[in-house]
Amino acid sequence: MQELVNVDIEDVYPYEDAEGNSLNPRDFTTPESAEYIAQLGEQFRFNKLNPGQPRVKPILYRDGGIYWIIDGECRYRAMRAIGTKRFLAEVYDDLADAETARSEAAKAMVETDCKLQLTAAEMSRGVQQMLALDLPDEEVAAVARIEPEKVRRARRGAAKVEDAAYDMTLDRLMAIAEFEGDPEAVAKLRDCPQKDWRRVYEGLASEKAHRERADELERVLAAAGVPRVAEDDETERRCAGNLWIDSTTPERLAIAMANAKPTAYDIDGSWVELLREESDEERAMGERKREEAAEAERARQRAGELWEVERAGMLEWLSGRIGDLKTMRRTAVALSDRAMESVEGVLAEMGAEVDMSPTAALCVIGWAATWRPDRMCAVALAQGHANAYQVYGDNPARYIALADAMEADGYEFGEVGQAVNETLRKHLEEKNG
Repeated sequence: MQELVNVDIEDVYPYEDAEGNSLNPRDFTTPESAEYIAQLGEQFRFNKLNPGQPRVKPILYRDGGIYWIIDGECRYRAMRAIGTKRFLAEVYDDLADAETARSEAAKAMVETDCKLQLTAAEMSRGVQQMLALDLPDEEVAAVARIEPEKVRRARRGAAKVEDAAYDMTLDRLMAIAEFEGDPEAVAKLRDCPQKDWRRVYEGLASEKAHRERADELERVLAAAGVPRVAEDDETERRCAGNLWIDSTTPERLAIAMANAKPTAYDIDGSWVELLREESDEERAMGERKREEAAEAERARQRAGELWEVERAGMLEWLSGRIGDLKTMRRTAVALSDRAMESVEGVLAEMGAEVDMSPTAALCVIGWAATWRPDRMCAVALAQGHANAYQVYGDNPARYIALADAMEADGYEFGEVGQAVNETLRKHLEEKNG
């Protein structure tokens, strides 16, 4: 039975179900909700028929001397805020009628435009309450003004995450439904923070699309009788073509197969590799190339080792003459000049006359300040390559000036040292035009 009753606000409480969940999905802790309730209170003050009360009566369920709010918790909170003591309400005594009113209230929560617009999470809670009441998908869709298919997907998503669905938006629940057959993906979407779920979903959707495209291409290859290479297969094959999975259609694959005539394939990350057996000629050519590559690597190793010997030899030669600069006059001048270059800014700032005639100390400073190729650079130079990222600025000119001075004083460069110097001299000639 329904009747209009003037109830004491102290006897009224927000409705909760058997599990302690509120009927109202609205979050009353937000500033927006607080502002909305304050606005309602101001409206109620100007109700000329029933001052301090809402014009739309709250719906209550009477349980002995207690009245449970079925619809109108915001109005109830607004009345308490402005000090209303009693108010008129539609009261139900029958539990079945109260449950019907509860269903209608859940629909009213999301369909009434005159209320504060619900957040995405609040709208989701309202829809979930209707789903929990087993309302038909079409009815829920009509009330929430969304497509029935979205309601069905949200229902499936909520079923996968159970209680965790309460704080999730409808979009997130629908995203979970897309992966209902993938427990790991569902767990990632369920457990990530609300602010991150779209990024997580996009990553999972991309991975899923990639797997589906790869599976589709594998079906085409299988239908054409092209097997995938087994992990323990050691047959020598040549790559006849590479295809980027995410941009390859079955039609493009068919064209590539017609051109490459593969006898097998493999998948490496994002690539489909079309393979075929090597001919005798190709195997022989491959062996020659491998031998050439191995020989080139041995040559690089030997050049590197000889350069280390060269560097040590240059330092040993210098150490043996540093005590008597007359035995390395040109080298002493070159190193002293380099030392002076390294401090010329300081000398200019001081504005003082400083004797920079060659001394052992200046030679040591000049040696430390002079660039010398490291092992990797020397190997490239010995093979005739002056790489710009290794040989730049005034470094080559300064090093060659030192090398020329050392040779003039009697130092003899070895095989690799001579090759390094020759490449640097050619580089300087080309650079200086």
